[in-house]
Amino acid sequence: MEIYTLTISFPYDEDEQPWYRTIEVNEDFTLVKLHKYIQTIIEFDDDHLYEFYTGKNPRNRAYSVPKKSKLNEIYPLQGYKLYYLFDFGDSWLFEIKKSRKKKLENKKYKYPLIIESTGINPEQYPEYED
Repeated sequence: MEIYTLTISFPYDEDEQPWYRTIEVNEDFTLVKLHKYIQTIIEFDDDHLYEFYTGKNPRNRAYSVPKKSKLNEIYPLQGYKLYYLFDFGDSWLFEIKKSRKKKLENKKYKYPLIIESTGINPEQYPEYED
C-alpha cells in the first residue's frame, strides 16, 4: 500500500511563528479520519462543523470534498490545493499539501505517523486580556 506524506500548515496567523505538521498516512485514509487526526494533533475540542475543499487559494473555493472520500480518490489535485476548514465561526483554516515522492508502507510503523513538527499549536479558545 502506498503511503502519502502530507504537510498540514496553518499559515494564516501572522503574529505567531509558522506552524506545520508533516504526517504519513495510508493512501486509503478517509477525510473523516484525517479530520479526527488533525484534531488530535492540534489538541482542539472536536465540537464544531468542518469541511474539506479544494481551490487555487483559500478564497477561491472550487468544490467541497465529501467527508467519506479517501485520499487516493482526491489526489492528484491538478492545479488545486486541499483545505481543511474547522469551526465556521472562528474559521480555523489549514492547508494540506501532498508530497510527490512515492513511498510504500513500512510494516515497522503504525500509521498515521507524525514525521516532522514546527511551531506551537494554536489555542482554540484563547483567553483574551482586557
